[in-house]
Amino acid sequence: MKKFLTGVIGLLALATLAGCGNHKLSVGASTKTPSGMVAVIKGKTSKNAKISYKIDNQSKKAVKNTDGAYIIEVPAKTKQQTVVVTSQKDSDVITKKVTINKTKALGKYKTISASYNQAVIGMSLSKADQKKAKDLAAAEKKAKASSSTTTSAAKAKAAIAKLPASQQKAALAKLQAQAKEMTALQKEGKEVQAAMATAKKENKDKLLPTTLSNGVKNVITQHNYTVRANYQDKNLMGLTLIVPVKAMKQKDGQKDFGTVFALLSNELGANYKSVMKQFEKLQKDAKNSSSTSTATNVIKSNGVKFAVGYSTTHLYIYITK
Repeated sequence: MKKFLTGVIGLLALATLAGCGNHKLSVGASTKTPSGMVAVIKGKTSKNAKISYKIDNQSKKAVKNTDGAYIIEVPAKTKQQTVVVTSQKDSDVITKKVTINKTKALGKYKTISASYNQAVIGMSLSKADQKKAKDLAAAEKKAKASSSTTTSAAKAKAAIAKLPASQQKAALAKLQAQAKEMTALQKEGKEVQAAMATAKKENKDKLLPTTLSNGVKNVITQHNYTVRANYQDKNLMGLTLIVPVKAMKQKDGQKDFGTVFALLSNELGANYKSVMKQFEKLQKDAKNSSSTSTATNVIKSNGVKFAVGYSTTHLYIYITK
């Protein structure tokens, strides 16, 4: 009986060791460079294992185990990141480290969002208000250029009084004309400000949010397009423009796409005319091709990269540096 029990215990021990031997964890390459807005860690583990990961000093996060496979997406940052992947099966724990290379930011989010929003608001103004805004900008530029010689009305009149009598009349007429022009500009300024406030309210859903928290999230959601951003520590690391394929076949969808794509390209420092020309060529080549490939094509302009990819239902444009 004693020998029998010893044998059973031995078999159980072997079974336990065999179970531990079956526990596995793979992470692919140990060093990864983000593609688009994220770096992707794909791997295999035991079917009933619990998967989690931790990025640098952040809290640990659980990952779904799908029949022994898992996927982790790590948002790109301007600094190198270390990801520790953990697989736990019963009391057996396996950990592996993955290094995520740093990438360049598109720029400071606050600066880009303010400029983009101003462009959206400006485009929505009436032609009359756009002209007023243009005139005001020109007047402001002129005023800055002559700021060293600008004086108050009282001082200007005092200076005119010191001129010879033959010159005073002309100088006074010029001063009055300038005052009249300034009054008209001030009136136009108030009108433009009111028009911009109205335009901002009417287009609030088309504007980038003024503040964001770290992470990847949708920042603009419209019927014909979605803009997704990777915001990290005040930096805009990347944007993704997502457009339904069916929207690209409709006039209003094409117009919305063209407008937002051009605005994003321009505000990020790319030459939007060059970008649109390259994109149109990609579209034309894809239309004339008999291939069903959904491979990503990359457009480059002034250091900005636009990776164009397709699914069966959507067009994706990943914008990074």
